[in-house]
Amino acid sequence: MSVHVFGIRHHGPGCARSLVGALTALEPDVVLVEGPPDAQEVLALAAHADIAPPVALLVYPVDEPKRAVFYPFAEFSPEWQAIRWALARGVDVRFMDLPQAHRMAEPLDVDGAAPDVIVPSTDAPAVDAPATEVPATDAPAPSAAAPERDPLDLFAEAAGYTDHELWWEHQIERHRDATGLFDAIREAMHAVRGDEAAPKNLFEARREAYMRTVVRAAVKEGRARIAVVCGAWHSPVLVDHGTAKADAALLKGLPKVKVDATWIPWTHSRLSFRSGYGAGVHSPGWYAHLWTAPDHAVTRWAVEMARLLRSEELDAPSASVIEVVRLADTLAALRGLRSPGLAELNESAVSILGGGEPTVLRLVRDRLEIGDVLGKVPDEAPTVPLQRDLQALQKRLRLKPSGEIKPLELDLRNETDRERSRLFHRLNVLQIAWAERKAAAGRKLGTFAETWSLRWVPEMEVSLIEASVWGNTVEAAADARARHDGAQAPDLAALTPILDRALLAELPGAVDELLGRVQERAAVGADVQHLMLALPPLARASRYGDVRRTPTVALLAVIGALFERVVVGLRPACAGIDADAAAERLRALIGVQESLGILDDAAWQSEWELTLRHAADDDAVHGLIRGWSCRSLFERGKLSEDELDRRAGLALSPVTPALDAAAWIEGLLHGASMALLHQDGVWIALDRYIVRLSADDFQEMLPLLRRAFSGFSGPERRMMAERVRHLGPSPIGAASSRPSRADDTPLDRDRADAVLPVLARILGVTPR
Repeated sequence: MSVHVFGIRHHGPGCARSLVGALTALEPDVVLVEGPPDAQEVLALAAHADIAPPVALLVYPVDEPKRAVFYPFAEFSPEWQAIRWALARGVDVRFMDLPQAHRMAEPLDVDGAAPDVIVPSTDAPAVDAPATEVPATDAPAPSAAAPERDPLDLFAEAAGYTDHELWWEHQIERHRDATGLFDAIREAMHAVRGDEAAPKNLFEARREAYMRTVVRAAVKEGRARIAVVCGAWHSPVLVDHGTAKADAALLKGLPKVKVDATWIPWTHSRLSFRSGYGAGVHSPGWYAHLWTAPDHAVTRWAVEMARLLRSEELDAPSASVIEVVRLADTLAALRGLRSPGLAELNESAVSILGGGEPTVLRLVRDRLEIGDVLGKVPDEAPTVPLQRDLQALQKRLRLKPSGEIKPLELDLRNETDRERSRLFHRLNVLQIAWAERKAAAGRKLGTFAETWSLRWVPEMEVSLIEASVWGNTVEAAADARARHDGAQAPDLAALTPILDRALLAELPGAVDELLGRVQERAAVGADVQHLMLALPPLARASRYGDVRRTPTVALLAVIGALFERVVVGLRPACAGIDADAAAERLRALIGVQESLGILDDAAWQSEWELTLRHAADDDAVHGLIRGWSCRSLFERGKLSEDELDRRAGLALSPVTPALDAAAWIEGLLHGASMALLHQDGVWIALDRYIVRLSADDFQEMLPLLRRAFSGFSGPERRMMAERVRHLGPSPIGAASSRPSRADDTPLDRDRADAVLPVLARILGVTPR
């Protein structure tokens, strides 16, 4: 009877290759792997023909799926290779880590993280980290003291390396001979941990106690050759360490919750340190390359880099590929390395393929070193009914999940595209952001065209499990979620976007209920701002009556009721308010006007124009609203040029307070309309007003005026400067558009001439 401990690094191709060789030589009758015993029932699926790494075990509390954790595996992960080796030969294989049923039973601490769930951090030993699970939430790590130095740094420094990652890769991961490797790893970890090998904390002590308990159980069963595959950090303490009694005392009375487990697809990008995964690797794509192409790895990697650059229409001739390999070999020799590594290849690529510019490495880093390879799991993997329904829809609609960002253009006049759109909108109702709506490109501006961006990430599997509480199908779950969100909406402005999403998702039951809620809120609501904000989503929804089953009649009835309440309450809502409130009102007013443009109802348009005229004539209404109302009426052809000039003269008269005049100007110019550039009367009135300002008033007005003109483009501002420069005599009876200054201080022409070149350069005009 013998126990053999193989200490490995998670996701290390060298460890994986050496481990397979060691297992083949040992031929154990049981393999114990560091992993969650909660997933023992689904472990056999690792041998399924349809499973393809990267994949992950998902373990989650049945009553609280959000606290789920992942156990990722790549093709080059030693644990994965050990599991596959055992299953292929009919050898008993078991997980032996502390069950998540105990770890997830611990309450959340004050920082929101479960004390016994390892949150990825940088202070764990690189060989273990010390567990491979990744929390499915963004919970922060518990507060702790300053991180200790990684013990592997000592080994790296002794060997002449400045980076322990580089040392581990060259000494372990690229090690071709497994003889004595795992004994050496265990001795090294024993030296780091010391004779007592005390764990760092209670959680780690419990994990190691449980693993020793599993090993003792295998020994008690009479197993002749026991293989233990664990993180290198634990390897010195799993055999002949401690007593069964002491370990049982550590594990006694642990709380427990019901958990479930399944396999899910994973991605290489989620295996990298960049994703926040504490047990990750810097370059999973490079490690996958070392696993699949151990012979001539350097040459083949250089060829892959060239192929990638050529696919992006970048220059990468064969002669340059040869030079990249030669330079990498030279760098390795100068650095005393047996063979080039990724660092040498990258430096060579920058010099040869990038011409000294590191920009080329960004593409290589994202597409080769990391990549977005998405794994695959068999259909037999346990799933909730909602997941099965989504998978069936994806298959029927030919929507294959991918870790890459893929654009998709839909034509809603096509039944298949319409079903795809409906699916995307229903998932968005469930807050599963597989598809993100994008603005239509080019000339595809009709209501029948939609552009989406698709990307599947592993965390969506957890979102699906969470969403399963709403129903067993995507349609039923989205309908229930929309109804629930509508019932919880605090006001009308929050309710109408929910209705908009339900309309786009074609959820007739939820739409009817939400429409009723909107009518109730509109009937009793007194906040005109909320009423105005409620109109745009309803108006947008009404556009889809020709391509979706939108209840247009009921929708228009709600819109009409909202519009009438807006018209009645607009004047009090815009009177006696400050600048911030006026800006909010203006944004809402613009939304109402755009909504009316969509609806194209002549009666509503006439009523709105009358409302705008009343707002423009009412001195109690804030200047920003009055100016914008004048501008809107002018663009609609309901205000003549002479009338606009007259109103500009009144609004900018000397008796008008400076701040009110500035607000009127900002409202008039909001949106940078080119039509106003040709209204001489407006510019003459503005010019006269600014010239008459005192120095103090001008300083107070300047920030407001700059904000008013900020919406104009550079060419438009140059045209305005030319317009002001060539203004003719005032049409309001003055002999000149340039009245005398408010004070009688003589003009210092020398100082003025010194300013003119700078001012001309700012305005983009040629000084006279």
